[in-house]
Amino acid sequence: MSLAVKVYEAFKDDERKAKVLSEVIDELESRIAPLRDVATKGDLEVTKLALQKEIEEVRKEIEQVRGEVEQMRLSLQKEIEQVRLSLEKRIEEVKASVVKWVVGLLVVQTGVIVSVIALVR
Repeated sequence: MSLAVKVYEAFKDDERKAKVLSEVIDELESRIAPLRDVATKGDLEVTKLALQKEIEEVRKEIEQVRGEVEQMRLSLQKEIEQVRLSLEKRIEEVKASVVKWVVGLLVVQTGVIVSVIALVR
């Protein structure tokens, strides 16, 4: 039951006064209603503290992610270095193999040329 109805009930012996008073109170209630949604300093302070706490939590999460990213970077850097060393070793092995084949082919070619010259004489 609204306050306007209560006032009307209290003054209903004088109909005119009861009606005017209830209308005035009804008007005041309708004007006060939007003010109930207005934030107070206390409300703002509570919100501020909650946001500060949330910001700190997000900062901690960011630092944790940064640590994980740095750890991943170091791990990848180590893997890249291992692959590089492995490739260098393999390249050296292939290079040595190519040199052996070239020397072998030169020896065989020289033998063939000497044989051809010996046959031609």
